[in-house]
Parts: sequence; C-alpha cells; structure tokens
Amino acid sequence: MSTLVRDMEPGDAARVERIFEAHVRDDDAPTLEMRVAQLLARKDKSVVALVGLDEREKVGGYLIGEVRQWEFGSEPSGWIFALGVDPKQEGKGLGKLLRDEAIRRFQSLGVRTVRTMVKKDDVRVLRFFRDAGFSAGPFVELELPLRSP
Repeated sequence: MSTLVRDMEPGDAARVERIFEAHVRDDDAPTLEMRVAQLLARKDKSVVALVGLDEREKVGGYLIGEVRQWEFGSEPSGWIFALGVDPKQEGKGLGKLLRDEAIRRFQSLGVRTVRTMVKKDDVRVLRFFRDAGFSAGPFVELELPLRSP
C-alpha cells in the first residue's frame, strides 16, 4: 500500500472525527473536531498533527500531539494524545507510519522523550507503542472518582 503522511489541515477535521467516533462509540465522549480546529488555528510548531493518506489520497488515519513541559516539573516532552486509523485501513501499517513520523517531528523540535497514555487493559495499543520502544515512564496516573453533588 502506498501511503503518504502529511500535516493535518482544517479540512481534515470532519474525517478525523469520523475515525475517532469509529473507535470511541460513546455518545457522551467529547468530539475531536473542535480540539483539532483549535490546535490548527494556533499555528504553533509545538503541535504535531498528522494524517495518513491511503492510495486514493483519502484520510485513513490521524495522530495529534504536542510538546508540553509543565507537567510535574518534567522537561519538554512530546505527548501523543490522539491516534486513530480507519477500521478499513487497520493492519496496513498506517498507524506505525503516523507514530514514527510524530516521533521524528518531536525529535526535530528538540525533545528527548515522547509520552502517551494507554488504558492498562488495552493490550493491542500497549503492544503498538511498546513495539516502537515505549516503556513505563517515571509517573503514575492517579485518579479520584467524584460523586455527583
């Protein structure tokens, strides 16, 4: 399969949202479309927003991340916070191309660490990132469920 990875453009937001919805399947989940528009409007080099095109030049996947440095006193790090591939394109290497290009982009921005969060029981996604060399980092996510008032 011939695939091209390019910077995400504002016109890609609706397609990115459809791919996101294909994986989330939750009517209460926030949409990515507004977040994508906000990130792209920043025109900030710290934002890494990519799409992967299939052989018909149709958006088949996306990756969104940015360089952050304020979390818990950590040095600037690349954060991948959204990645999705059209279910019809899965298994063709598109996610790997997006991940690897994002890592290159973060490296070119001078960061020495790339981070993401994955559900601890999502073995498939954990394997995807571990295959690229990701491992447990120095932080542990903690949460406190709140009751409705």
